[in-house]
Amino acid sequence: MFLDPDKLNQANPAEVLEAAAEAHLGLDHRFLHSLADRREEALPAVLAFAKRNRSEDRIDLAPEIIALLRHWRAPEALSFLISYIAEAPDEIPDEAMEAVVEIGQPAVEPLLELYEKLDKPDSGDVAFLLASLGVRDDRISQILSARREHDASDAEFLLEVYGAQAVSPGGAEEPFNIWDSYPEIADPDLDLLDEDARLDLLEHPVVSMRAAAATSFFNRELKPDERARVLHSAQTDTSPVVRARAWEALLNDTDDPAIVEAMLEAMRNPETSMEERGGLMVGLAAESDRNEVRAAIEQLYREPAGRAKAMEAMWRSVHPSFRDYFAKHLNDSDLEVRRAAVWGIGYYGLRSELNRLRDFFDDEDLRADALFAYTLAAPAELSRGRMKGLLARIEKDAHGLSEMEEDLVKMALDERLLLAGKEPYFSREED
Repeated sequence: MFLDPDKLNQANPAEVLEAAAEAHLGLDHRFLHSLADRREEALPAVLAFAKRNRSEDRIDLAPEIIALLRHWRAPEALSFLISYIAEAPDEIPDEAMEAVVEIGQPAVEPLLELYEKLDKPDSGDVAFLLASLGVRDDRISQILSARREHDASDAEFLLEVYGAQAVSPGGAEEPFNIWDSYPEIADPDLDLLDEDARLDLLEHPVVSMRAAAATSFFNRELKPDERARVLHSAQTDTSPVVRARAWEALLNDTDDPAIVEAMLEAMRNPETSMEERGGLMVGLAAESDRNEVRAAIEQLYREPAGRAKAMEAMWRSVHPSFRDYFAKHLNDSDLEVRRAAVWGIGYYGLRSELNRLRDFFDDEDLRADALFAYTLAAPAELSRGRMKGLLARIEKDAHGLSEMEEDLVKMALDERLLLAGKEPYFSREED
């Protein structure tokens, strides 16, 4: 069921939850408001949804359920939280831990019961929760002391936590703010849907859904029927936003003369809006050897509103004439222009700017972009045998990498090998 994300209050809460679980909605402020703003109607629906079998859901909404129950300060949260923790007691997410600690005293009995059912190797997180509750209870102190036999250093740490929480329960924690953890607007994760469902969405009555559907085909190898449907959207959709996203999705299909000609025709049309033109330039990036394409990209660049897309087209083209456009925009006031500048530094291998790229490692908006770009540009002997060493060096320069960031850097290293005409290393290693 694909609901209009701007009219979710017209749907009942159960429908909203089901749509989100099926990846038919983005998890954003609109989704949250449709539930959080009508507590009396939504709370029973959330609790019922939490109890049903969610193993087949495309998206696990457990974090959203926890967030809503915390936002409402619902006593009913405890039953769900204990059941949720019991599913994987040795891997309790931070948000679940924080939610239990906020409940305090009522959580003692069910946590003690759960602890007694667990094997010692799996009980560490539950012991930490008991220590963190800020509740003085002889049973808790006995459990923590008894853990010395299993792990003496961990037991001492837990006893310190227990003592500190007894003096100052909860510490100086900030009140939970559900809105801080979610974007105001987010597209649904349509990559979780099959191609037929995404193609059908190109005909959805809501513009944002059609645009998201077109975006879902970006950077994919399109089958002939998919290519034809995306091209049809690019040429005929009533929204310039959808047309722009559709043109972008055809980026890898410019070996088809009919597609290139359609793009060039739209580019030459003076009535083509700036929004659509931005998508066109990205789609035509591989055709930058054409003088008229480069001229059109440069013209778009001169317009502040079109600059980010123009620079994206530049770095995707890797045309030598665009080499000097990026460094001067690393401090641009526009986030998307800065992002495009970062990627340009990477793909053009501008080693003189590596120190400036490192500065972005502390920027939560651009850290991932900077890691990829830095990996592309860092000086190194380009051979498959040097890749692990280069990965270790980048991890050190970045002051550590999360699991997702390490995967991102591996992708960048493989990309670097491919650009040099060599076989990838990490993807082959995984295969």
